[in-house]
Amino acid sequence: MAGRLEGKVALVFGAGSIGPGWGNGKATAVAYAREGSRVLAVDLNPAAAQETRDIIRAEGGTCEASAADVTGSDSVREAVRHCLQAFGRVDILHNNVGMAFLGGPVEMSEKVWADSMQLNIGSLFLTC
Repeated sequence: MAGRLEGKVALVFGAGSIGPGWGNGKATAVAYAREGSRVLAVDLNPAAAQETRDIIRAEGGTCEASAADVTGSDSVREAVRHCLQAFGRVDILHNNVGMAFLGGPVEMSEKVWADSMQLNIGSLFLTC
C-alpha cells in the first residue's frame, strides 16, 4: 500500500537505534518514507540519525538527519526548526524515546527517578 503518506512530513524523535540492526524508531522512520512521507530523523546520537537517513535515501526516499536531546527544550526547538526549514511543516510527530530504569523506591536514587521521568514523560511534553 505504498503512497498512503504521500506529501506528508514526519518528524521522528528517536529515529536511530541504540545498537546494530533495527530498532523501533529506525523502522518507523523507514516505514513512513516507504509510504511517501518526507522524514526528519532525529536522535541523540547523530551517527544513528544519519544511518537512518542513509537507508531512506538509498531506497529513494527523502530524509534529513538531526541530533537532539529530547530532555532539553532548546534542543527540541532546534530539531523542529530544522524540520520546518527543510520541509515547511510537520504533519506527523512520532515520539520514540524511552528507557527502562530498574528498581523501586528502595533501590533507585531520587536522581535516577527524576531522570527517568524527564526522559520518559518530560520528553513527550517537550516534543508535543
